[in-house]
Amino acid sequence: MISEADALARILADVEPLPAETIPVAQAAGRFAAQTIRAPSPLPRFDQSAMDGYALRAADTPGALRIVGEQPAGRARDLRVEAGEAVRIFTGAPMPTGADAVVMQEDVEADGQTVRVPEAIPSGEFVRRRGEDVCEGQQLLAAGEPITAARVGLLCAAGLLEIRTGRLPRVGIVTSGDELHPPGNPLAPGELYQSNGPMLAAQLSNRAEILGSAHAPDDPAAVAQAISGFSGADAVVLSAGVSVGAHDPVHEALRQLGVEVALWRVAIRPGKPFLLARLGAQWIFGLPGNPVSTFVTAHLFVRPALARLAGAASRFATPARLQLPLGAPVANSDSRPHYVRATARDGLAFPAPLQQSHALASLAASDLLLRLEPGANLDAGSLVEAFPLNLC
Repeated sequence: MISEADALARILADVEPLPAETIPVAQAAGRFAAQTIRAPSPLPRFDQSAMDGYALRAADTPGALRIVGEQPAGRARDLRVEAGEAVRIFTGAPMPTGADAVVMQEDVEADGQTVRVPEAIPSGEFVRRRGEDVCEGQQLLAAGEPITAARVGLLCAAGLLEIRTGRLPRVGIVTSGDELHPPGNPLAPGELYQSNGPMLAAQLSNRAEILGSAHAPDDPAAVAQAISGFSGADAVVLSAGVSVGAHDPVHEALRQLGVEVALWRVAIRPGKPFLLARLGAQWIFGLPGNPVSTFVTAHLFVRPALARLAGAASRFATPARLQLPLGAPVANSDSRPHYVRATARDGLAFPAPLQQSHALASLAASDLLLRLEPGANLDAGSLVEAFPLNLC
């Protein structure tokens, strides 16, 4: 059994990015850059007005100025401002030659011929200078960085149409359990509805192309067949049956497939019976069957691995974390770190009252996982490591 830090380090070291592909920038959100991008030109590309108003020389204010033209946003009209003059201007419009400031239209009186500026305007007021946001040649995006919505906007503003990104990994999901059945079917006594497959598909959907899910009974041959059904996947995620009980079929199924287990059991709660294996070029992740254990190990280990496959640098594949003060006391009597479900409210982290690994309602109501060290006994106000779960 190894620590979760060592398990994650091994995963990020072993998993290699998939081949890159070229896609439109407008479709790149959620991907990871496969190239470093530098600005082909400065942003803004020219000095421009930040307000609707009047472009003028700051040295001429306060005073009455003669309006000598109008410059809307768009093509420059090659206007010029001399002493005692102003140009009607609009947000985003290029600054006229000679003007070094803009006064807002709300702060002046104008009659179409003259504009009266009652107070002195500082040079540079409401002017966006050429290159003040981005210099020509400045790095916009490094290889391995995530492409966010804002970065899509930046790349488009720089005039880029396409970008090389990592390919999203293709993932198949396999669940097992004689007692589990799809929602909508009537249940016999002792049976349960299958929830882990749909939950995993939703949890991993922004890190992978989900090829589908299959369910197998607690039979090694059936589990092996379900895994083989995703032979074209880059990774297969298994939920349930990874422990060593008499009815846990995954280890025998992997043996039948000739798979060598690379990592088995991690010192965390919940989720100790986590498994990592390799079948040819395909990665196989085995997650515990209890829903919260499935979710926690998928968050800590599977999502980072899929991010690496998609081209993320290790620091961007690692789950995001922050420090938050507790809103209520919490303890961990276990010898393993405990990942506790919690809710953020008013800048504080409040642990959920029910922490058992079957309790889906408390997971659904939570937006954080709190990592508690073994033997931790923390009072309200204590700082705790928190993993945000707002992934969609």
